[in-house]
Amino acid sequence: MSLKNVLVIGASGNVGKPTVDALLKAGGFTVTALTRKGSSSTFPSEVKVHNIDDTYPQDQLLEAFKGQDAVINLLPPRDINQLNSIADAAAQAGVKRFIPSEFGSDTAEPKMMELIPMFGGKAAMTGHIKSKESSGMSWTGVVNGAFFDWGLTTGFLGFDLNTHTATIYDSGDANVNSTILSHVGQAVVGILNHPDETANRYVYVQTLRFTQNELLAALEKSTGKKWTVNKRTCEESRQTGGEKLGKGDMSGVKDLIVGGIYAGEPAADYAQTRKLDNDLLGVKEAPLQELVDKIVKGQAV
Repeated sequence: MSLKNVLVIGASGNVGKPTVDALLKAGGFTVTALTRKGSSSTFPSEVKVHNIDDTYPQDQLLEAFKGQDAVINLLPPRDINQLNSIADAAAQAGVKRFIPSEFGSDTAEPKMMELIPMFGGKAAMTGHIKSKESSGMSWTGVVNGAFFDWGLTTGFLGFDLNTHTATIYDSGDANVNSTILSHVGQAVVGILNHPDETANRYVYVQTLRFTQNELLAALEKSTGKKWTVNKRTCEESRQTGGEKLGKGDMSGVKDLIVGGIYAGEPAADYAQTRKLDNDLLGVKEAPLQELVDKIVKGQAV
């Protein structure tokens, strides 16, 4: 199976841009970005752009997917019906490989669904895509843990680079799987270059595995400052997140996710429960201190 014509949905987003960059750097791919007509996003000259209406109508999706070997859907998993409709159109158009908007925790692990119930939508979405295997469309789900560089620079992981303040959940000693965004892009390239080995399954990658206390020590060494530490429990974080989402407050997403990944549950540490696909996909691990030093200096990783 050859997967050379690749269409990316959400190509200008946090995961989309490094994915497109990785595809272009690897070479050998014809890359198309699917954008909404109201979008002002711009792309490198090598990227073809296909515009459709904001509602992603089925007939326009079918036209966009015509001749594409692979579709990478990086839209946020908010509207599952819309995501399923996109997968339906891909299967109908004869797309060979579909990579859904998983990219995060291991949604194939029931305990993770218990810790972070909002991920149930992702699991349902991938379940729908699995039903398309009989039509000839294969799929690959990417499990990469937390986005390390994005999570550190935005404060999502609980560390504020501006105020030198850290929120440590529970003991701070739970192992966390994490991947930098450029390596997520490399994982996608690896999938497309190894279609048979990655067909109809989840792949597992990580750039590093760290604890909150290890990250705090690395940040203090890199910044040369003693950080202020606040304590919080994972249970409190998940409860707060659920309450916020129940009121329509999307900031609860962060509370739910960090309360899950820092919980210390064996299911949350897929490096121990699954076989990593780093070697197959060309993703190399990197030392925590080296990454932190670069991120603190504002350098690319």
